[in-house]
Amino acid sequence: MHQQLPPEQLDRLICLEARIHRKSKEEIIQEQFLQMESERQTDENDRNKQNVDSNKKSDDLKCSLNSENSPQHLFPSQNMSPVQKKCIITKKHSQQKKNKKSKEGQQKDITQYLQFQKKQQKVKKSEQKLIEYSIQDSPFKNKSPLPYDPTVDKQLKEKQNQLAISEIKIKELETHNSELRETISSLTEQQLKMQDVVKQFAMENEKLKKLQLQTQLQANRVRLGEYVVQREKTALVDVWIDGQELREAKEQSKKIENLKVDYENRKKNCKNKEEQEMRTLNVKINFLVKEELQLQETVDRLETEKNLHIKQIKRVYEEEHARFTKNNDYPLIGERYQVLSLLGKGGFSEVYKAYDLQELREVACKIHQLNSNWSDHAKQNYIRHAIRENRVHKELNHTHIVKLYDSVEIDKSSFCTVLELCDGPDLAYYIKKYKCFPEKEAKLLIGQIISAIKYLNNHKNKIIHYDLKPQNILFHLNELKISDFGLCKVLEDDNSKLQLTSQGVGTYWYLPPECFHMGDQPPNISSKVDIWSIGVIFFEMLFGQKPFGQGISQEKILKEQIIVKSQSVTFPQKPLISNECKEFIRACLAYNQIDRLDVHQASNHSYFQKKQN
Repeated sequence: MHQQLPPEQLDRLICLEARIHRKSKEEIIQEQFLQMESERQTDENDRNKQNVDSNKKSDDLKCSLNSENSPQHLFPSQNMSPVQKKCIITKKHSQQKKNKKSKEGQQKDITQYLQFQKKQQKVKKSEQKLIEYSIQDSPFKNKSPLPYDPTVDKQLKEKQNQLAISEIKIKELETHNSELRETISSLTEQQLKMQDVVKQFAMENEKLKKLQLQTQLQANRVRLGEYVVQREKTALVDVWIDGQELREAKEQSKKIENLKVDYENRKKNCKNKEEQEMRTLNVKINFLVKEELQLQETVDRLETEKNLHIKQIKRVYEEEHARFTKNNDYPLIGERYQVLSLLGKGGFSEVYKAYDLQELREVACKIHQLNSNWSDHAKQNYIRHAIRENRVHKELNHTHIVKLYDSVEIDKSSFCTVLELCDGPDLAYYIKKYKCFPEKEAKLLIGQIISAIKYLNNHKNKIIHYDLKPQNILFHLNELKISDFGLCKVLEDDNSKLQLTSQGVGTYWYLPPECFHMGDQPPNISSKVDIWSIGVIFFEMLFGQKPFGQGISQEKILKEQIIVKSQSVTFPQKPLISNECKEFIRACLAYNQIDRLDVHQASNHSYFQKKQN
């Protein structure tokens, strides 16, 4: 099989084949020998067969010639007609011409083959002469061959073996690589199919939830009320009309109030001798008072449900008129995040619930969109703030801070930040629903907020959130998480304070007096801004109202300097809270920054070190 190769190459090739087929060298040599014997035997059989066929053809040719030269062919029968005799003679002459032409063609082919062989011999002779001439002119002609060195020969064989092993490994790796590519291709196709199925399931599930919400809203419209468009002079306005259950509760409460007033009047008109009637009136009045309290609880509960119902109506309206889902109810962001429904809408962004098709989890997608009506300066300013928010937020990793997973560019005028989705509503929802938290629960939740603010303060660049409020504090797995770092301030170079250059932004009810300072020099602020906000949130959780500016609009707060004039905090008589809690809130709401607690003092305050009974 390899008899034309030099011995060294033949040996190397045999070793390589032995490793490829996982056989010994002797087995490979034996197989090659048997193969060569089989080929030699086949060649001999073919030559014998060719000789037999040629002999047979020559015999057949002789027989045909003898038959043609026989008297019957040479001399037609006397009994034949002249026409038959002429046909026989004509066939005989045509056959002789054909035989003559075939013989001439064979002789021509033999002549061409002999000429080709002569040319090949001449070419070989010329090549041999050229080789001899090159050897005679070679500079190494008279030099003696190198002496045989067994060490070098051994090293050469080792290198050859290593090379053979490397070639075998390369072939194995190439085969394995090809198999892995096929596997990856198959898995990718399966993944795409699974993603399509998951996407369809997520959308169908969300459609079912929206249908259930529509049914619930329709039922609550009858119970709690709805907005109705009415004309006032030349304008159309939305007017709220209470539902049947709420109207009945209010009417019943009004009847009880009127009946109680009637009994009180009758009691005043009674004379001293009518003691029995006086006792009866007192019993009726006491009964009406109890019934009035129960009815008032029902009205308060219905009012809370009404406020939540109004919030749901507004969210559905905002979803129907959202900018991002205007042309497509379920867009796909970055070929990964399937948008499902609107969670909320801010001044410059929209937040959607979406499903991550790769990580198979629900996420929140905050869509930042530039308004085409903005000036170039406003657009650049918004982009700068959004990029800074993204850069700051993605470095944060804390239990009580919403995680930032990813950022995706949608088009030239919009991009998306992918955030951790919290399963519960915000703190403002529960304050509106329950009005007042028990002190023990409020203390636990405020401790979680302080823990997050402490983490921000201990960051390599101290961070002031600057926009702490119940709407930016979300519930997730019964714990609080801080979100929305759009207005955050970064203290660089180990500074504890920085100048406030963005006055007028933020939510005024939760900002300290120094943020409203007016003058030639901008005020200096620190992380104590967030401590003031924590004090306001704690007060609101305990008493159901804000300590400063309750029921006053932001414009009026700014115009009348409500926060600047608030030198101290006043606590309502009810509900009752501990003195330690009051001291902590006062320390958080200290008017001067110097007197106010810092983050570490708030975290280590005796109020939080003491266990609540």
